[in-house]
Amino acid sequence: MTADVGFIRSAVHGVMPKNKTKVRGLTTVEALLIAAAFIIVGVVGLLTFQNMGKSAAESLRANAIVTADRAGFDVTVEVLNGRLNSVRLHYGVSGQNLAQASVSYCIMPNGQQQQGGQGGITFSNPVVAGQSVTCRFTATLNPGTQYTYVLYAIDGQSGKVVQIAKGVVTAGIS
Repeated sequence: MTADVGFIRSAVHGVMPKNKTKVRGLTTVEALLIAAAFIIVGVVGLLTFQNMGKSAAESLRANAIVTADRAGFDVTVEVLNGRLNSVRLHYGVSGQNLAQASVSYCIMPNGQQQQGGQGGITFSNPVVAGQSVTCRFTATLNPGTQYTYVLYAIDGQSGKVVQIAKGVVTAGIS
């Protein structure tokens, strides 16, 4: 009976009986596992973002200058980033279907000529950033006529075909 009186007294005076459960902290093993999980997630994230930037930074970027005369096109490609393995040119009178021009030759960065063919040209050594290559594409063009062209290249890093130039040029007389 005295136990009930003590409970009633404490309830009347606003004092509740104390709970005997103990709050427990993390053990050393649990803390190490949580820290290891954060480190692993951070490393995986870092490697993922690093590889994304690396692949984007190594992709082919190039400038091209295209001129035309009655015997074909002269194309100079300056590689800004990446590696250039091949070039090909499609052309047509403005507003009509495009045809593929054959490559007569290309002058490589070392000054040597490399012979081409109907399907474009694949270089024996890739043209890298800071280098340029000049190619002669043969085609029978009419002086004073506007031709649409699209210049394609093969990215030496990924092997993908990339469009590096598109435009309109008027064929000259010479």
